[in-house]
Amino acid sequence: MPEQQPPERTPRGRQARGGSRGGPRDDQRGDRRGNRGSRGGPDEDRSLGAPTGARVPVGLDRARAKAGALPRQSRSAAAPPRPVLPEDETPQLPKAVQREIERVIGRNRRGDDIALALSVGAAAIDEERLDVALPTLAWAKHEAPRIAAVREAYGVALYLDEQYAPALSELQAYKRISGRVDQNHLIADCLRALGREVDRVVDAAAELLEDQRAPEDRRAEAAIVWASTLADAGDVGAGRAVLRGYLARVGAGQAEHVLRVRYVAGDLAVRDGDPDAAREQFGLVGGADPDYLDVAERLEDLARG
Repeated sequence: MPEQQPPERTPRGRQARGGSRGGPRDDQRGDRRGNRGSRGGPDEDRSLGAPTGARVPVGLDRARAKAGALPRQSRSAAAPPRPVLPEDETPQLPKAVQREIERVIGRNRRGDDIALALSVGAAAIDEERLDVALPTLAWAKHEAPRIAAVREAYGVALYLDEQYAPALSELQAYKRISGRVDQNHLIADCLRALGREVDRVVDAAAELLEDQRAPEDRRAEAAIVWASTLADAGDVGAGRAVLRGYLARVGAGQAEHVLRVRYVAGDLAVRDGDPDAAREQFGLVGGADPDYLDVAERLEDLARG
């Protein structure tokens, strides 16, 4: 499926000021969906390549912002209605996902409908049409709860809709069924948004960060969630250490996920009263992409002292 362009998000710790941050990958901005070209693991075609959350963690911030909002209406436990599916369209799914549906459901009309619903739902996520993705994938999940890619895609759609508790449930189900940890950065951010114990957030993030088979941009996001959680818990130094370890491993690359980690490292350095380290990290980001978020203004602030 094509690369995603999610809605822009505010960088953690400070509002981006002035100018548009633009879309994600088309101009080297953060993308919660990760790199679909390298999903890692023994069967790289098994993952649907659903959006991944590879961006500065936002769950806790959104949860805080909505703390005074009215609770969501409870949803009926009845079976979701069957979505209207296009009759002239064939599913666009990885072969391994198609085989899994055939193995679990069978080669029949029901299996065809589930495959098409999954394809339509994933495309709707790509197009930022959660109004289509959520009901379509809810039906697919009800019909095929043992299909890992269905649980993954539905969990991601719920995450993007800021429904962190049900998103956590779906993404944990994906992990159990698939045995993969490549969505653990979203699991960790859901835990963080829901105010769960720091150790649980750290464990989920660390499991992905330490998995050498996982896509590198998702490992970067895990490092960001881990570091930000520690910093929010009052240990900014420990959060900085997590990011230093990640950057020492990946080196001086200019990939978007590396710039994202460096930006957060600079932000935490400011919070920790270390302007020299902040200038270094923001300088490396600005040298690679002068328009990255508000890095130019961050550097100006540091220059003024």
